[in-house]
Amino acid sequence: MVNALADSGLAVPNPLDDTATECPAVGCAQSVVTDTLRIKTFPTAEDAAGYAAPRGLYRADTVVVAFAPPLTGAERSPYLQTLDRLTK
Repeated sequence: MVNALADSGLAVPNPLDDTATECPAVGCAQSVVTDTLRIKTFPTAEDAAGYAAPRGLYRADTVVVAFAPPLTGAERSPYLQTLDRLTK
C-alpha cells in the first residue's frame, strides 16, 4: 500500500516495515511506518474495523491509517482519497 501511495505521487518518506514487532500483538498482516503515516493491513475488513474504531483511526476496507501529528486535515485529504480509490 505504501508503494501504491508513492506511485500516486504522495509523500511516504523513510518507510520501515515493522510487521514483526507490531502485528503479533494486534493481528495485522503488515505494518509499515513512514514519516507521514503508519499503515496497518488486516486479514479482513472486520479485523481492521475492530482495530481502527476504538482508536479513532481511518479505515478503508482492510487498511488502517494513523497520520503523523503535524499533518493537517488538508494534508491528509489526498491520502484518504487515494486510499479509498485503491481499496475499492
